[in-house]
Amino acid sequence: MRKPLISVVIPAYNEERYLPLCLESLKKQTFTDFEIIVIDNNCTDKTAVIAKKFGVKMVKEKIQGMIPARNRGFDEARTDFIARTDADTIVSSNWLESIYQAFQANPQAVALTGSFTFPRVNPLYAFILKLFAYLCYYYLSYLLMGHFPLGGPNYALRKNAWEKVKGKIHLNDKLVHEDMDMSCHLSEIGKVLYVPSV
Repeated sequence: MRKPLISVVIPAYNEERYLPLCLESLKKQTFTDFEIIVIDNNCTDKTAVIAKKFGVKMVKEKIQGMIPARNRGFDEARTDFIARTDADTIVSSNWLESIYQAFQANPQAVALTGSFTFPRVNPLYAFILKLFAYLCYYYLSYLLMGHFPLGGPNYALRKNAWEKVKGKIHLNDKLVHEDMDMSCHLSEIGKVLYVPSV
């Protein structure tokens, strides 16, 4: 059986309320050559039942926390590219297509990230949040660190880049933000890009 091109990794801890919308948005992708891996991080609700209903791959991670769950998902990925999102995220229908095209257009990129919106809040508040994300998180981080930080619910990386940095990643959720730590290590081996269409 031929392997897909992209693995979508979704760490999950008691996400029965949000996971269906996330998985529905993934099923509507214009890019269809992908697998979905939901990481059951000791769920006590119906998260596993929902994942099974959608026919996605479910993997158990007993060590509690976002970092162990994410790492397990990245290790389970059997593709050249890994996309990471959260269970409470609804991705656009061209999300994976944009990721794949961005990697094809930028062979030097080891990882990329994009924007995110807040559709269920007051439009003015959503605008302020988006402006804060762009100016404070992405661009200020770029000025201070020399590379773009990855946005937790919306980033992708090459599997071979993961293999190079996974031994350097901090394992304690309380010490670091998992996406910021990941972007720092990835920037040491290649380019981390911000791609607005992603």
